[in-house]
Amino acid sequence: MTPLRSMTGDTFVTEKEMNPSQTPASPTNTDSSGNTLQGDAIIEMGNEDDGNSTVRTSSSRSRRSSSLQHDTQPPTEKNRLTVLHRITKPFRPTPDPLDITETNTRKLEETPNGFPRLAAFQSSEANFALYRSFSYLHSRLLLDLQDEITSLEKELDDIDWDDFDEDRDRLRSREIDVAQAANEPNKRTRRVILREIRERLMEYDEVLIKARTLESFQKPSDRNYRSVRRYHHNEKPLMDAEMDAIRSKEDTVSLGSGREWASFDGGVETMIGQFDGFLKRLFRLKTPPLQNLLRTPELRAKTSSPHVSYYSSSRIDKLTNVFITFVIFFLLVAPVVIMYHLTSTNLYTGSDPEQQQNVAELYQRSTFRAVGVLIVFTLVFSAAMSLLTRALRHELFAASAAYCAILVVFIGNFTGPGN
Repeated sequence: MTPLRSMTGDTFVTEKEMNPSQTPASPTNTDSSGNTLQGDAIIEMGNEDDGNSTVRTSSSRSRRSSSLQHDTQPPTEKNRLTVLHRITKPFRPTPDPLDITETNTRKLEETPNGFPRLAAFQSSEANFALYRSFSYLHSRLLLDLQDEITSLEKELDDIDWDDFDEDRDRLRSREIDVAQAANEPNKRTRRVILREIRERLMEYDEVLIKARTLESFQKPSDRNYRSVRRYHHNEKPLMDAEMDAIRSKEDTVSLGSGREWASFDGGVETMIGQFDGFLKRLFRLKTPPLQNLLRTPELRAKTSSPHVSYYSSSRIDKLTNVFITFVIFFLLVAPVVIMYHLTSTNLYTGSDPEQQQNVAELYQRSTFRAVGVLIVFTLVFSAAMSLLTRALRHELFAASAAYCAILVVFIGNFTGPGN
């Protein structure tokens, strides 16, 4: 299955090699040494007896194990480690006890196959949360309620015109209309029709608002839809007759919220998966090496299936931001350097007409070449804005115009003899 990223938070931990059956040991914002890596907030431990006793016990065990290792090391290296430990000790926070670092992760293989496992799979990743919107049934209900309300509206108009000809006071006073309607228990009065219209309108408005909300949901990308279909094909959680819902691609919506780099992140994850598989075959490894860097322990604990891969969204975002930074740097610096070499000419102060003509022709050719470079890089910049961002049309036009204006100013200031 094509590797997909997991929509986790902005915190991650240093990863260790874990068996798939083990529970992740460090899901907090600290690594194995207790150093904080990144997070939105840090909660310090109080001076509780249980917490301190736990820390002291783990510290004593680590000291015993480290002393056994130090005995087998040369004296010089042992002294070096002791000095390094003393230098870094003031900067190391107190490790959190086990009751803070341990977490429980639902594993797909430990869920009964069928609807339970399918539910665990679709809830494990926001991009996998694909469900039918039943747009046809919503339209069917809306049309039925619409026709029923229309019939009630016509019936109300007929009663209004009848009372207009016979008893106009019933149209001018609600109390008179209610009093006279009480004397007509077996007749469809205006009160009865208005009550039915109110009930039908409430149903109609509710269905209409729900249908509008469903239409605002995003459609799943082809990559995410194929991933879910591949999971159905590989695991077969449902019988074939129960898979009509996932086959209705045009009627499927995604619960995941779209992100600015969502489509580009998908391409990055696909390339990472392909390159990771190549490294695994090349070095004959048991597990793909890059997955250990781009997945948290919680993500690795979700499944042991080779067909399902989860990626940390925060780590994918960092990798994507690095790539975007290089693209922006290239689009800003490369045209300036190229046009500088094209437009820089030697200054000619002589009076030879032939030499002056040659210099003018060289200046003209350099200017046209610089304009060609401007056109090419403006198109590349517009394509990058369109593919890598979710910019609107007017934003794309404004950004491309500003980028082109900067290059035009460069050509105007640095072209000509002697520049």
